[in-house]
Amino acid sequence: MKIFICEQDPYRAKLIQDILGVYNYKIITVNKHTEFFKEVNSHKPAVIVMNQMFAQNSETDFLTKMRSNPVTSSIPVIYIMNNKISNEEEQVPKFDELTEFVSEPIKIKNLRHYIDRWTTFRSLYVRH
Repeated sequence: MKIFICEQDPYRAKLIQDILGVYNYKIITVNKHTEFFKEVNSHKPAVIVMNQMFAQNSETDFLTKMRSNPVTSSIPVIYIMNNKISNEEEQVPKFDELTEFVSEPIKIKNLRHYIDRWTTFRSLYVRH
């Protein structure tokens, strides 16, 4: 199962890669948003783990561009936000059913849960 890590900081990308590598996922790291769509077209990942800074450094709204692309429109995204949600009643932004917003710091078991949700248990969460 292929998982994309979209992170500009190589140390953070390596950290996520080491955490998920234990679970026998094939990890592909993309450091530049200009190479993202070329890599997605050639590898077709099951899940994309994307940091907020990776998406913000592109010139367009990256999530909207992903959802309009036929290859990436059905790939789930775990979007890691850099700001922590201050109180529990504050709502996490909602983009679509295939995008999960998570704030840092993220727990390893939660990250694993989100990936399992979109790989192993995908049929439970996607409308038929």
